[in-house]
Amino acid sequence: MTDLLPAALPDGFDRLLRGAIDVHVHGQPDLSARLANRGDDVAVARLAHAYGMAGWVLKSHRWSTMDRARSVERALADTGFQVYGSVTLNPPAGGLEPAVVELAAAHGARVVFLPTWGAAADVSRDGYVSMLLGRISPSFAGYNARTAIALLDPGGGLSGRAREVIDACHALGLALATGHASVEEGRAVAAYCAGLGQRLLVTHPLHYTHDPAALREFVDMGAYLELCNAPLVHPDGHLTIRDVHEALSAVGPERVILTTDVFSRWVPPEPECLRMFVEQLAYLGWTAEQIATMVATNPRAFLGVAA
Repeated sequence: MTDLLPAALPDGFDRLLRGAIDVHVHGQPDLSARLANRGDDVAVARLAHAYGMAGWVLKSHRWSTMDRARSVERALADTGFQVYGSVTLNPPAGGLEPAVVELAAAHGARVVFLPTWGAAADVSRDGYVSMLLGRISPSFAGYNARTAIALLDPGGGLSGRAREVIDACHALGLALATGHASVEEGRAVAAYCAGLGQRLLVTHPLHYTHDPAALREFVDMGAYLELCNAPLVHPDGHLTIRDVHEALSAVGPERVILTTDVFSRWVPPEPECLRMFVEQLAYLGWTAEQIATMVATNPRAFLGVAA
């Protein structure tokens, strides 16, 4: 199939993706074997390599991905494509537990995501992933309500358990992402990480705020901001490429990471989604050098891997 790419795509279709690492890729399957979202992991990873990409972080909302990442990378050993595993601290993985971080690191994890659908902030807004999981599991709604995880204590400060998780990530050299935390929770996490020198990615902040001041606050604390393609291509999405452009204009590209985060049948595979994303930003005036910062340089710095 990759032999057909030059004829089927624009000239230089890989020009903005050379060396890119997508740090938010959902494998197949993610939520359920019945919710097919794209092709086989290995096949799509080979497609990503053909697009000039250098690697992925595989993420799951339910289970750790280290075994899957290792298998995909082994299958692409002839290409040098790198696949990093992660764990998301939702209830099935053990929740907000430093021991889970330690065990994940021992198994080869590179990234720890704080709770997503298991976050109290996401439960309170009846998040999209929770809606999908509720279709799969008749008991899910009650389980989700009982196990919702807050990152702040009753006084509004970062909880002791959250601090212990961040401490474990820092001690083990792992990258940390905020999951579906609220703006207030994300701010507390970012402040604590800044004090430690812990690498942090604030995941899809535009889900929670469009305030440039709030976005700049995260950047000023040393965090990376994730701007992803998924809400731009969803039928119920509330964002457009112009929203991403405005956010970038407010904070600059120096601490931004562009990702896909797609897992639906109505979108192309991740490498094409990322190509569409960066080509649209180029159309809006962002330079090739700025885009390379957001898809190649910053992901490597966040992951702690060599340029």
